[in-house]
Amino acid sequence: MALSWADTLLDGGSEPSAEVQAALRQHYTDAQIMELTYAMGSFIGFSKQLIMLGLEPEEMPIVGAPIPGSS
Repeated sequence: MALSWADTLLDGGSEPSAEVQAALRQHYTDAQIMELTYAMGSFIGFSKQLIMLGLEPEEMPIVGAPIPGSS
């Protein structure tokens, strides 16, 4: 379930579907969901900063993807 939640967060910031919210609440408390979301958001943010600064490891393959909603 945590991986599905990560996919939702990486998908562009829209509100999660009712199904995803219900599934999260079956497995986690509200406090755990908040902590998981904070940790994932921090990781996503830090990884974007490293990429923007050109600090990713040289041996790491880089795949570019367009930003949703941008032209």
